[in-house]
Amino acid sequence: MPDNSLVPISDEQAKLGQEALKVLRGLGSFVEKVLGSVPEDLIGYLGGDWLHVRRAENLVNMMRRAKGRLAAWGVKSPTRPSLSVTLPLFRGAADEDREELQDLWSRLLAAAMDPSRTDRVRVRFFEVLKTLDPLDARVLACLPGRGGGVNQGQRNEMANELSISRDEVDVSLENLVKVELASDPHGSLIALTALGRELLRAVAD
Repeated sequence: MPDNSLVPISDEQAKLGQEALKVLRGLGSFVEKVLGSVPEDLIGYLGGDWLHVRRAENLVNMMRRAKGRLAAWGVKSPTRPSLSVTLPLFRGAADEDREELQDLWSRLLAAAMDPSRTDRVRVRFFEVLKTLDPLDARVLACLPGRGGGVNQGQRNEMANELSISRDEVDVSLENLVKVELASDPHGSLIALTALGRELLRAVAD
């Protein structure tokens, strides 16, 4: 743990830090189960302008979802994930309050705490997740049900299924290819890559 006493903060930042701390304390011992640390240590580690109350609220919502996901998966003895996993995960999830993406962040945290899944959680997932929009996550979730890929004709079906436009499906598929969750080797069938399959496998029910 770095010495944060050397990092100057303003009075406003200190006030925000106290408010964020109250929010994080609302989770009680679950924060310690995740980090092996009390909320004060998390606040102290991240420091500076990170201490916005809304970010703390996003983290609390994400951790509550993760706690519920662990219960749904029947995990009775969660493992404490490595800080090399939790800290980049928290930094990525702190700015996300959109439903579909917060669900993915919480599932990744739960997977990192599930002894049967923890080794499947790759730090690369966090970098990818930060580049996705909610529609990308919805389109991604549809691919396994279509054999892992869609051709040109199936895109209209996907658009109808998701109640979005064909253009929105196309843009999301293009982004999934860009971040290497899917590939388009022949220009006709967009299919999940190994990275995409591994991400979905890590967070699946």
